[in-house]
Amino acid sequence: MNSKWLRRLPALTGAAFGIAAFVKGGGDDAAPTPSSTGAQISSYASHHGISGVAYHLELWMFLSLVVFTLVLYARLRSAEPRDAVAAKVAVAACVMAVAIKLSSFPAVYALYSSPTPLDASVARPLWTLGEFAFMVSMLVMSLSMAAIGLSGVVHGGIPRWLAASAALIGVALFIGFTLGGNFLTAPTIAWIGWTLIAGVTLFVTGPRTVVEYEPVPTHLATSSAI
Repeated sequence: MNSKWLRRLPALTGAAFGIAAFVKGGGDDAAPTPSSTGAQISSYASHHGISGVAYHLELWMFLSLVVFTLVLYARLRSAEPRDAVAAKVAVAACVMAVAIKLSSFPAVYALYSSPTPLDASVARPLWTLGEFAFMVSMLVMSLSMAAIGLSGVVHGGIPRWLAASAALIGVALFIGFTLGGNFLTAPTIAWIGWTLIAGVTLFVTGPRTVVEYEPVPTHLATSSAI
């Protein structure tokens, strides 16, 4: 594989995140909801334990999302004017969203790795921490997607259809967070699908090439004018 394709490989972290997120899934129909009791959450967690290996994989999954956003930043920034800030907002918001999500890992791991069912009064707060972190991270991610969309639509750097869809997903994530409950499910799935498609698209298209034209030497310009 030549250097041109090697430079494009980081874009595939978006596809890796999307595939891993779809494989991981969001639980079955019996998964806890905000209306679940502590006893129900404890029972579900004890029957759906997750190993430490699974949590390590999820950690790397979210780190791959950060890498992919840096790829997006590089593509967007190459097309933005010097004083533009949208690409910077996109990467900063993504890092913040991932940090919020990862902050809930200890609580969620404690809930799902316990060898015995936890007390109901403990299970519910642990689950709530994970759920709240997810919702807030999606709110911040909506800002990242909106910034990606704005920069890409206005300045280019990535295909404009990809940028426009990112903006729409950013708005949908914000609306889903506002309405709460299952209204956040569809925008989240759309966001995951977008990262998968965007990763493959940016891998195939490659970085934006900037062609710089050098001034014609004076003696050549003079000769051509004669």
